[in-house]
Amino acid sequence: MVIAAGLVLACFLLAFSLSITGWFERFSAGTLFGMGAVLSAGGFLILHWLSEKFRIFLRARSLKWLTLAQMLRFYGVLALVKAHQHVLPATFAIPTGVIDVVFAITSFFVAARLVSPNGKARPGFIAWHLLGLLGLAVSVALAVLTSSEGFGLVEAGITSQAMTRFPMSLVPVFIGPMVLIFHLLALAAEYESRNFSRRLPTR
Repeated sequence: MVIAAGLVLACFLLAFSLSITGWFERFSAGTLFGMGAVLSAGGFLILHWLSEKFRIFLRARSLKWLTLAQMLRFYGVLALVKAHQHVLPATFAIPTGVIDVVFAITSFFVAARLVSPNGKARPGFIAWHLLGLLGLAVSVALAVLTSSEGFGLVEAGITSQAMTRFPMSLVPVFIGPMVLIFHLLALAAEYESRNFSRRLPTR
């Protein structure tokens, strides 16, 4: 757990440093969102597939806290503010901001009601996390489709390119990938816990 926390902190410090210096502005918003999603999801799936230690690590994780980690999505309020200021296209920012805020708020309910006192998932837990992943996919797709006027979704010349500038650049390079990984962690932890219970000998 200490190693995992240290890795997250190191990733944040790197993302923050590169963001605040404007290093990500050389890329398109679509590239940042796409690479952030592919690298985080791909890395997680490879690690889960290859490492038995990682699967054991997952079984010990709290579904409640993995769900409450979705509070990171309150950062989506910034997208709504930037849409109001005409910095980001409404086509991208409003759906993204609303989806993020909804999942951030409902994470409290899911953690409290859809995880039993003994840490087991109740009906609806998996569906909520799957919907969370779908919401992220919608946001990434809209970021890509509004990154250039060539896709036909850009109005008044306002693209999602502002997402490459600090502090918004933290979304595609850190917050978004972390939210995605926490959804995957919760789903994989539930799967590993249930799969492990099935393998236990019955009396």
